[in-house]
Amino acid sequence: MVSPLRLLVPVVALAAAAPAMALEWKTTLVEVAAEPFQPAVDLVYEFRNAGNRPVAVGDIQTSCHCISAAADKRVYQPGETGHLTAHFVVADRFGLYERTISVVSDDTAEAQHLTARISVPDIAVVTPRSLEWSVGAAGDDQSVEIRAGAGLTVDFTEATPTNNNFTVRLEPVEAGHLYRLHVIPRSTATVANAAIRVHGREKSGHDVLVSAYANVR
Repeated sequence: MVSPLRLLVPVVALAAAAPAMALEWKTTLVEVAAEPFQPAVDLVYEFRNAGNRPVAVGDIQTSCHCISAAADKRVYQPGETGHLTAHFVVADRFGLYERTISVVSDDTAEAQHLTARISVPDIAVVTPRSLEWSVGAAGDDQSVEIRAGAGLTVDFTEATPTNNNFTVRLEPVEAGHLYRLHVIPRSTATVANAAIRVHGREKSGHDVLVSAYANVR
């Protein structure tokens, strides 16, 4: 009968013989902070072919359509350096985003996983974002605060509900910095909901649009 220990030896030997990745990455995590109103940011990952033969970079996949990535060339000679650039589209996003980039090269069967971490500042903060009334309850005045992001001056001038069952009024508390949005349902007899679009302009000339939500349920 063969000992269980002897059965493990070939497996261990095979694992030890697995080739290491020839591409050595300076870092697998890149963090960037976007500026207000910046439409997109680029993240750069540097690497070197530490092997003794050319390495070709093949398929590159990302975890979200909001980010794309490409290497500066396809084949890298022994000792040659290169870089991969990831392009993250900010659009109307804000907050902290973490995305993964998977890079396949012909020096190993395993993909190299890179991490992109992007911090996007708030243009304005709505608190609370959603207001609620119970069906049949009194349709009292409720409000949300809209505060311009740090270092920004935003002049909010218009608030429009997507459902005319709600009336809205925008009150400047500290012009350019703090506003109060008052919302009252015309009726709470039945279920109703609306998005309230609040329009403004930052002192740099950029248009700003934020949303609050009202629900009778």
